[in-house]
Amino acid sequence: MKDAKLINWEELPSELIYSILLRLSVSDRLENAWNVCRTWRRFCQDPLMWRKIEKLNIGQATDVGEAMCRRAVDLSQGGLLEINIAYIGSDSLLAYIVDRSNNLKHLVLTECFRVTGCGLFKAVTKLTLLEHLELSRFPYMELDLEGIGLSCPLLKTLKLKDVGYYFKVNECDDDAFAIAKTMPGLIHLQLVGNSLTNAGLNAIVENCPHLKYLDLQNCIYINLAHQ
Repeated sequence: MKDAKLINWEELPSELIYSILLRLSVSDRLENAWNVCRTWRRFCQDPLMWRKIEKLNIGQATDVGEAMCRRAVDLSQGGLLEINIAYIGSDSLLAYIVDRSNNLKHLVLTECFRVTGCGLFKAVTKLTLLEHLELSRFPYMELDLEGIGLSCPLLKTLKLKDVGYYFKVNECDDDAFAIAKTMPGLIHLQLVGNSLTNAGLNAIVENCPHLKYLDLQNCIYINLAHQ
């Protein structure tokens, strides 16, 4: 058997190094690729590498995950455009992100139970360029959707999956009316497990003329037979 040829990681083409690093998770870039060689570390320090931050490893402890996220935000040097946080988020982390990412356009939060409705609102009011907001599994969160809509005039995609259902066990069109009133530019709307009724749905359809995609899974108070 011939001896395996050793790879000189520093001599790989720049395009290939970028391609490899962009396929890695945040933790792999910061904990592993960072230490491969000086060339790879230099690439890992490039702000272009951090325009998009995907989910951190689910297994990360909260404090470790948040520290890693803050480090990635710092490396973006204000160039962060998209971020997707799961499980580790908090009001303080969200504030840290938005204070250093004025150009953020895409924000996704999943089961970040330490993020409150108030904390989210304070953060979003600073994101005037936000185009995509997605929240999943926040049963106890009360959202100021009207305030969010007024603060984010460029919002094109809104996805709310099981948000605030603990407080809305009966018919309630507050969310729908807020969306209809302040988010006329929406193209993609997803409301999973929302308590809106036909009245709320009609308001959205009439006031969001650019809407192309509408997902109303588990919205049990909608009765399309009467539409």
